Amino acid sequence: MGRDVYSSDWLKAAAMLESVALHEPLDDKNPFFAWMVAEVFLNTNGHYMHYEPEEALALVMRARHKGAPVQELAARLRASTTD
Repeated sequence: MGRDVYSSDWLKAAAMLESVALHEPLDDKNPFFAWMVAEVFLNTNGHYMHYEPEEALALVMRARHKGAPVQELAARLRASTTD
C-alpha cells in the first residue's frame, strides 16, 4: 500500500476506462461513461484530449472485448492528448 500500481496518468486512465468498459456499472451508456472517466481523470491531471468520437468509441469497444492491453489503451490515450 502507498504506491501507485500504474506509473503514469495515461496508464491509470486506461485502467479506469477498461474497468468501466468491462464491468458496465450503469444500466445504459457505459461506453460513454468509460470514456468520460478516462478523459476527466486526464483533464484533472492537466492533460487535455483532442479526438474524434468514432475513435473514442472504437477504443472503448476494444477495451470492452479485451482486444487491447492496458498499455496499448494508454498509448492511444496519450496519442490523443494535447498537453
